[in-house]
Amino acid sequence: MGGEPDTDVVVVLPVYGDGRGLVNVIRDLAIAGYALRTRAMKLRVVLVDGVGAEKLKDAFTIASDLGLAVTRVSGPSSGAGEAYLKGFSSALEDGADLIATLDANGRHDATEIPRIVDRLIDKKLDVVIGSRWAHGSATPGLSPLRWLLGRVANRLFRFLTGTYGIADATTSFRVSRADVVRSFHFGDVPPNSYSVQTAFVADAVAKGYRIGEVPIVYRPPVKKGGEMTRDDIADFVGHMVHLKRRVEKVKQRRLSRAGRRFSDETFSAAPDVERLGTAKYFFDWVLDEFDPYIGGRVLEVGAGFGTITRKLIDRYPDLEIVALEPASNMFADLQAFAALTPNVTALAETLVEYKPDPEQRFDAAVYLNVLEHIEDDEREVRLSMEALRPGGTLLVFGPALEWLYSELDYRAGHYRRYSRRGIHNLVTEAGFEVVSLAYFDVLGVAPYYLVYRLLGHTEIAGSTLWGYDRVMVPLSRLLQRILRSPPLGKNVLLIARKPS
Repeated sequence: MGGEPDTDVVVVLPVYGDGRGLVNVIRDLAIAGYALRTRAMKLRVVLVDGVGAEKLKDAFTIASDLGLAVTRVSGPSSGAGEAYLKGFSSALEDGADLIATLDANGRHDATEIPRIVDRLIDKKLDVVIGSRWAHGSATPGLSPLRWLLGRVANRLFRFLTGTYGIADATTSFRVSRADVVRSFHFGDVPPNSYSVQTAFVADAVAKGYRIGEVPIVYRPPVKKGGEMTRDDIADFVGHMVHLKRRVEKVKQRRLSRAGRRFSDETFSAAPDVERLGTAKYFFDWVLDEFDPYIGGRVLEVGAGFGTITRKLIDRYPDLEIVALEPASNMFADLQAFAALTPNVTALAETLVEYKPDPEQRFDAAVYLNVLEHIEDDEREVRLSMEALRPGGTLLVFGPALEWLYSELDYRAGHYRRYSRRGIHNLVTEAGFEVVSLAYFDVLGVAPYYLVYRLLGHTEIAGSTLWGYDRVMVPLSRLLQRILRSPPLGKNVLLIARKPS
């Protein structure tokens, strides 16, 4: 979608009040449209009219002179909040790929839209907000009181909804993918602009969409007005309390076992996988546990960028590896490594698609942080049994303890976290004999619970991982030399054998 020729960017622009400032906004939108055409995109405007056609004549004349496509739809009497929703419906009906929104009073610089679109596409985000509070922004268009109210409102939003990574949820200046807009339902949201904007962001976060921000200069309006009253503030606080319950419900439904749905075609947590690849001491520890069972022909399922593939070849230069990776955004790196490594074969397939030669079965099948990504893990384990020679070993490492399941797990595409009993039953029912099974990384449980469950972090920070790998991992490994069968652990490690 984004970045492809003829990507359709539709700006939803409600116009209420006296319409002053609209001519300048239309001129800026024409500039944005020119910049987007250089990116093989087209921009058009859905103007939701709440002032009457007479007051829009100059704006339409300017748009025509500058070659900007503008469609007028009549605006609801309730105001800009419901007008955004009407504009959304119009944009979606007309086949929009990306939908931008901003105010018509000139506070938002429409020429920034291409930069916001670039961020959305480059970072593979679903929504990007033009933020007044992001680092590098400026707010000359805000009075001291409005500045203070804005800061307090956004902090309240973040606290009540748990969306700590978003600095500016109350602004209307943003670009969203059509799927996000399509998933948003008005429901019982009050029909004012603040409520619609905050509910939209909260819903997007609760549904697992990826949201980013870019700093903007929030300009003085053409005409003063629109200050919040005490009643507005009271309504906003009440809306925030209601929104908290709404967000919790949506998020719980999504994170439940029934709500976990992912795709093999792309892997949304690829940046986290790259950072995890730097955890040298952690993965050395895992491979040391697998060491006695790795040799001959190895099937690596879900090889990702090839991080573990490289480590295996470094450790065992004579190993013959078939590495499977179905995600298109990760396979290219794996394929490049395999092209220069004669004893590695890379295939853009799942094990379901791969048909191994019965005469060339494997000595070991490795699932390192992979089995939890596979919806039908029972079928997967049976297929691994068929791919192994008699006496071959199944080597599994993955996340443990379902009560640790967090937003990070969801973003990584985890269908589950395993218990020791659960994975034991899984492999024995497929016919394997368990050689070794234990929880792994005892000391990792508390930090994971704190950072990813309680604090709700959704990404792995490189600096945090660096410290964890060099401090906590050696300590946890030392502890498990003493406590060989710990009662819990952040991960689980299984070694099972196919009967001879």
